Amino acid sequence: MIVALLATLGATVVAFVLYPVFAEARAGGLADLGDAEREILDLEEKKSRLYEALADLDFEKEAGKVSEADYQTARNDYLAQVAAVLAKVDALAPRKGEKKKARERVCQGCGEKLPKEARFCMGCGQKVVS
Repeated sequence: MIVALLATLGATVVAFVLYPVFAEARAGGLADLGDAEREILDLEEKKSRLYEALADLDFEKEAGKVSEADYQTARNDYLAQVAAVLAKVDALAPRKGEKKKARERVCQGCGEKLPKEARFCMGCGQKVVS
């Protein structure tokens, strides 16, 4: 009786602990992302860890645990790594606010440039063919 109760309790604890793993797998998780998106997420995580390391280094220097020379060397190394990560992210990700250039619409009758929502040409009045 006690063994059955302990087995049930153990199974419940294991299910509770593993539920988030299986729930994320069911929801798609990272499986829907392409290679570029995954690499960007990895780089963002690395950038975050480097910033934390810089903050820890500053704290350790203030606490007197790191000499000035070691601090400068480590700080320059971390900053170089952050710069490399940021350059990779910039190369992979389109900038926020930047949109792909839409093909310019022009009137087939007179060649005038048309706004994207135009249904008639402002120059000649011809109906715009989509």
